[in-house]
Amino acid sequence: MKYKFKTTGPFTLVDYNDTNPRYLLLDFDDGFTRKLSKGGNWPPEYATACLEKAKNLKGKSVYITTSQTTKDWDTTEWLCNITDAHIQEKRKQLALEIVSGKTSEKEHQFFEKYILTSCTSGKTFFANVEPVADFFKTEEDYLDFSGSFEKGFVSAWTAKNARSSKLPQDIKRIRIAGLGQRTKRNGFRVVVAEVKTNDTSEAFRFFHVLRIDEKHEHESYLSDAEIKEVEQRKKELETKYSNDFSNWI
Repeated sequence: MKYKFKTTGPFTLVDYNDTNPRYLLLDFDDGFTRKLSKGGNWPPEYATACLEKAKNLKGKSVYITTSQTTKDWDTTEWLCNITDAHIQEKRKQLALEIVSGKTSEKEHQFFEKYILTSCTSGKTFFANVEPVADFFKTEEDYLDFSGSFEKGFVSAWTAKNARSSKLPQDIKRIRIAGLGQRTKRNGFRVVVAEVKTNDTSEAFRFFHVLRIDEKHEHESYLSDAEIKEVEQRKKELETKYSNDFSNWI
């Protein structure tokens, strides 16, 4: 894709400062204060979402993500996200397993970028969005979806009104609200397949994202033809990611 990120760490998040009108400021134990813009080219909801995470992660070990799309931004000065170190290390393990047998660090980083997480109430759900990578045309598209997924996927998947009628077993079409409820990004309709294993637990689950639609573009339910496309994509993924991969998870 046309966007890229650099991950550094782990560092301890020492403190956060939201009083600056232009930037969210985060202090780390390597002695650097990194900032995330609250406006301009960065929609303010990214800083809002990062602040919510910082409140929960203060004093904990985290990895830092810095955008490198427009240029090689200094990773000691800028950030666009932080991730709990334990979660980030799991993401890396999953990415390495997906590209098992391939040694290219670039390939590992490519897949790691597409392993998203959502955590709440003691549950951690991981999902691979690489199958629908073409949905994301810009860095902003990807950041909005990944932030929305992080906030809302666990509750959306476990909600009683999650739609599974007409879809194969272990697949649901769920609703995920967009960050900040922006008019252009007012939510997503996401088709997700759970990777079942012999030891699936409530605390840890893994999924493949099969389809993403923006709510304002696809409010109605899937057509029969779209359901067939979803079924075909699921079959292709089951071939691509064998039972060995499922058992490893």
